[in-house]
Amino acid sequence: MELLKKIVNRLNIDTNLQNLIFKKVAIPYHDDYNSVDQYWYQHPPCLIPLFLGHGASYKGIINHFFLDRKKTFVELDLEYGSIIETAFNFKQLSVYLILPMIMSDEGLTEETIEFASKIDFYEYQELDDFSIKYGDNTDYFDELVYFKNNLPLNIIKDMKTYQGDFPSSYDNLNESQLINSCLFEISSATYETIKNRMDTPKWLIKETDKKQLFENYILNNQLKEAWLTLNSKGWLLKDVAEGLETLKSKTNDELFYLVADHWITGWKNSSFLEGNY
Repeated sequence: MELLKKIVNRLNIDTNLQNLIFKKVAIPYHDDYNSVDQYWYQHPPCLIPLFLGHGASYKGIINHFFLDRKKTFVELDLEYGSIIETAFNFKQLSVYLILPMIMSDEGLTEETIEFASKIDFYEYQELDDFSIKYGDNTDYFDELVYFKNNLPLNIIKDMKTYQGDFPSSYDNLNESQLINSCLFEISSATYETIKNRMDTPKWLIKETDKKQLFENYILNNQLKEAWLTLNSKGWLLKDVAEGLETLKSKTNDELFYLVADHWITGWKNSSFLEGNY
């Protein structure tokens, strides 16, 4: 966990979120925000897991290197194999924490209010009112103060109103970001629409030999392309570790060293030494 602490510090993650990650503040009820030190699942290095979810999922942050992409909160369903954007900031993430508590208790309780106050979320009455009217239906999240006119891609209805740069959701494709995405960020449904297109990057095609493509990009010093290839499906995990070591030799970015070492350490201590993604 020491490497993860250094990573979240360098990412300037909200102190309230850090308190949840490292169990300084307990999360009532939820079995979906467990410590990531309990188990390591195969995942692309661009995903920094912060919580281990129920039913084999990760909640965390996407942080890309060698290209300009915003950090954003995401979830990786390990069975489905795709990453979706869930929140732009910690206030939005807090809604996903507190609203289910209110729903479970059929209203606000002292415990929920106390928890919300500990993470500096004081709009709990708004969430209580929302739950009475809409339950936990994300179709109406635009009416909540922290989501209004700022919806993450997983619940966006009109792509013209989307303000982020995540590549895809289950239903939508953000065309302008295709060249800046990895295969984990492309849902199965949207993959079907791009797999035969001439402008689809090679690293997004499932059948491409990812290791060979990565090596070609490294030879040409195309680090963005090499990084996105490394984060796309079709790798043995031991080759991902080697690829991270190769990229470490190409940059002076200390955050990259931490992220690479954190991933490699997790893999080495896991039950997936001979695994793949």
